[in-house]
Parts: sequence; structure tokens; C-alpha cells
Amino acid sequence: MKIINKEIWQPSDGIILEESAKQSVISQNNILVIAGPGAGKTELLAQKATYLLQTNLCKDPKKILAISFKTDSAQNLKERVEKRCGQDAKSRFSSMTYDAFFKRILDHFLYALPNELRPNSNYLVEDFDVIDKAFVRQGVLHNGTAKSKFYRYYDKPLKDTTIPLNPDEFGSKIWPLLLKGFDNHKATLTFKMINKLADYIILTNEQIKLAIQKTYSHVFLDEFQDTTDLQYKFIKDCFLESNSIITAVGDNKQRIMVWAGAMKNVFEIYSDEFKAATKVLLMNHRSAPKLVELQRKMYESLQEVDLDIKCSNKWNPSDGEINLFISDNEMLEADAIANDIYKKICNGIEPNDICLLCKQRPQDYSQAIEKALKEKGIRARIEIEYQDLIKEPIIQLILDIVSCSINIKQAQKWETIKECIINIFSINSDNNTTYEELQNQIFDLKNNLKNMIEQKCNISEIINTIKSFLDTNRIKAYFPVYSQGNYFDTILDKFIELFNIEFETANQNWQKAIDDFCGLNSIPIMTIHKSKGLEYSAVYFVGLEDSAFWNFKNQPEEDRCAFFVALSRAKCSVTFTFSNVRSGLRYPEQKKDSINEFFVLLQEENVANIKIFKE
Repeated sequence: MKIINKEIWQPSDGIILEESAKQSVISQNNILVIAGPGAGKTELLAQKATYLLQTNLCKDPKKILAISFKTDSAQNLKERVEKRCGQDAKSRFSSMTYDAFFKRILDHFLYALPNELRPNSNYLVEDFDVIDKAFVRQGVLHNGTAKSKFYRYYDKPLKDTTIPLNPDEFGSKIWPLLLKGFDNHKATLTFKMINKLADYIILTNEQIKLAIQKTYSHVFLDEFQDTTDLQYKFIKDCFLESNSIITAVGDNKQRIMVWAGAMKNVFEIYSDEFKAATKVLLMNHRSAPKLVELQRKMYESLQEVDLDIKCSNKWNPSDGEINLFISDNEMLEADAIANDIYKKICNGIEPNDICLLCKQRPQDYSQAIEKALKEKGIRARIEIEYQDLIKEPIIQLILDIVSCSINIKQAQKWETIKECIINIFSINSDNNTTYEELQNQIFDLKNNLKNMIEQKCNISEIINTIKSFLDTNRIKAYFPVYSQGNYFDTILDKFIELFNIEFETANQNWQKAIDDFCGLNSIPIMTIHKSKGLEYSAVYFVGLEDSAFWNFKNQPEEDRCAFFVALSRAKCSVTFTFSNVRSGLRYPEQKKDSINEFFVLLQEENVANIKIFKE
């Protein structure tokens, strides 16, 4: 990679940065970047990493560490930087989730822990059955309580356990069982336990702490508003008063993870302790002007300063559509939504550029809508299981291999496959003979799979052939996330189950089944939390009702943020729906008393088009 003088460096791909974004990119001090919806925070971090590497301000061999909350966000950022900086980025830009980083620290420095805190090296991660049994062994009986509720019970004592262990704490009776294993059960840790152990390694080993600081000259913290107390403590213990330069990016208005432990005042604490200057991005590149105006109207309820947020110049001032559908029942609501979606698809919007959002439990709100859409030849599906599976690197690799076996005329995808497999086999391209032999073997694999597909072999046989070629041990070594417990087999079993559904729906057309599995031909249905970081031309928020926001009186700030996040996913159109009756819910009659402020906002003059659907 050619080194560029920082004075003449320009953003990659001809992108023009607003002034605050440009200052954030070139800053060599700790900063907090307030980046609202559509501000392009991923692109800002990608540009900053490119700037640091291309100008050698991140001096070789030092590295940049980028920490995200979601695997796909980390991968997206990684791909953007590697595209611009090539091989240098692959070795010097580390993009991962908090959980992955903490696990890397623990696994790498396992023997820095005293024996009583050192987990067995083959520990499992979040095997809830084993954790349940550890609590039961200590006399905690949940008597058939749903696992989700029991998880909330045991999460707190494990998280709050003092390190080193304090025998007077209840959690200290559970930790030794989980660290070492018991009753023929393997050692099992939660990610919060891994977080605490990694932090303890840093606190008690000055040389390890200094080594990490010397490795990473720059640290990026994405979605900073969702940072928990344990995560922030680790970052502080690791990098405070070091020479590592921290860039935190987030948006208070999108803080919807307080229920999961997000710190409400993390911006203020970080700014004070790390002496970080604040930069505010004022450009919304995503949403049309009418939608941006509604976002601004929410600033007061979110206790945010009414900033002069600007829209991209690609819009006309009158662009954007906001609707409020009020229906007597969910059948009328479903027909209204289906008709509206049908019109949008007829006007050229792709199904996967439309999204149905729910506050919680999409299955309670979407059945009638899915049926109404199906009658119009439009497919919609709940994305929860698919969304997580599609992000899995082994699933992505399998789908790409099968796709290229069907159709070799996918040059870029084929090169990506070969590069990944060569890395899995740890083959050095300088070794011409071995390198060429492996490429020939990959080509033979492709031909073998093509013949299997033509002979109507099923997906299980296809996967077994790919596994046999790659070797499960090699896969687990290259993708450490699969090295613990039975996670690898669980992922593949779930993939086979869901892919078979798509395969039959696609009339056993392999390429269509792959496209359908990846959601290319269907409307995604998901919760607001799952929609974070995503964007769609049209968004339908189904169930703007008290029962969906059942805890509004206790957490009004977080629920207002949820409303804001739902609104801000949309580029061109957003529709909110209310149904007087939902027969599938425990209490069918719906009200809007607690969240009336949302309706007051939408019913202001020139805000929403209100449409009423009666029997």
C-alpha cells in the first residue's frame, strides 16, 4: 500500500464528507462522534481507518481495533476497509464484536489467571442447560419456569459476582462449577463472565495491558450508546491514560438497550474520563425531508438539542411519506398494508426493500398480514432465525460454494471462495506448487457438487461433502467462534432445517432456494431491536398500541427511542398502524392511552396521512 501525505489525503471512492465528519476522520485525539440516523457512521469509521493506514499515522506494525455490537456490522466495516487498503488492512485492521474481543483476550492469556479463576480450556459458551444444572446443584429450583425468565434470574448473580471470588456471595458458589465443570458437564461460561475474566487479566497483569496498548494505536467503539457497564469498565481499564486514541460513535436517540444493561450516561462519563471532544454530524443521508422533520419533532421528548439536521441534496423538499392506519381489526389492517405494499412493488420497490417492524413478538402481529400478502403473490417472513444464520461465516461460505457450483459465472464470488479456502488451509501463495494444487482441488469440489445437485442429492449430503473437503478441525481453527461445544453442529442443523423449507417452497430450484434463504425475494418481519443498523425504502410499524409498549410508564425514554429507531429505518415512507382489536393477543381490545403522545405527534398538521379502515 502506497503511503500518502496526510495533507493531500482524500476520502476514498469520491465520497464528500461534511466538515464535522472530516474533522472526526483526521482527529488524533479522543473524540465522541454524535451520529444520528443516516449520518453514515460506518462509512466515517471506514474512512478514518483508511486515512490512518494510508497516511501511516497508525504506524506499521501497529493496528486499529474496531469494536461493534453486531457481527454483521463488524464484518461490514472490515470489508469496506479491506477493499480500500488491501492486504495491509487484513493484517492491521481488527474488526470484531465486544464478545469476540473479550474471548480472544481470555483464550490468549488464559494462564495469566490464577488457578481458581482459570476455566478449563475447552469451556463451552452460554450452554444454558449446563448453567441451569449448576444453579439446581446449588439448590436453586426453577420449577418449570420458562428458560427466558430463568436466564434473567441467573444472569444477575453471575454478572455481579466479585472477582476474586467472595465466599459470602451466592454467585461465588456457582462460578467454580462453571469454571471447572461438574457432574460430567464441561466448563461453561456466559459472555459476561468472559468479560469479567478478561478485565481481571488486564487489571492484574501490567505487561499484558501494555502489550495490548502497544498493539492497538487506535480504537473505534461503534454504537457507543449501547455500551454496558462491564464493557465500558474493560475499555477504561485497558486504555485510559494510554497513548491509544479512542473514537466512540453513537446516538443517544437510538439507545434501546437499557434493558440489556446499556449505561444511560456513558457519553458524559467517557467524555469526562477520556477528555474526549464532541463532534456532531448534521447530515442525514438516508431519510427523505418529511421523515427527517418528524425525527426532529421527537428531539424534545428525547431531551435532545434541536439541531439543524440537513437532508441529502438528492431529495426534493416535499419528498417523504408518513401514514397512520387505524383499523377496526387486524384483518382490515392486513388488507390495508397488503394493498399499500402491492402498489409499492408495482412501482418498482423490491420486496426486500420493504420491512414490517414490531415492538416485540412479530408472530403476534404478522400472521394476518402474511396471509393477505400471500394472496397477492408477495412473500413475507419473520427474520429472527434467518437473520442470525445468514451472518454466520460458515453459512455464507457454504451458500457461496453451492451458488458457484450451479453457476460459475460469478467471478468475484468465486475469487472470494478460493481466497477463504486457501486461508482455511493456511496455504502461502508463494508456494506455487501447493497453491496450484489446492486451486485444482477447489475446482474439482465445484464440479463434484454440481454433479451431486444434478443427481438430486439433498442439502445434508452437500454440506457433508463440503465439510469433508474443508475438514471440520480446519474450519474451527480458522473460525474460532465454532471451536466451543456443539455450536458448529447446531448452526448446521438449523441451516439444514430452514434451507429445506426454502428448497421445497422454491420447487427444488437450488439458486432460487439460495436467494430465498438470503431474503432476496421476501419482505422481512422483525423487531425494532433487530432492525438496528438497517434501512428500507418503506417501513411499516405494526401495532402502535399500549400492549406493545406495555412497560411505557416505567421506561418512557427507552420506548421513545424505540419509536425513533423504527421511524429512522425508513428512507422514503413510514407507516404506523393501530388496530382496535387483535384477536391473537391475550387481551384483544387495544388502547393507546399510555402512548398517546405518539398519536398526538403523528396527528399534528401536515405530519401523517391518517387513514381509517372500518367494518
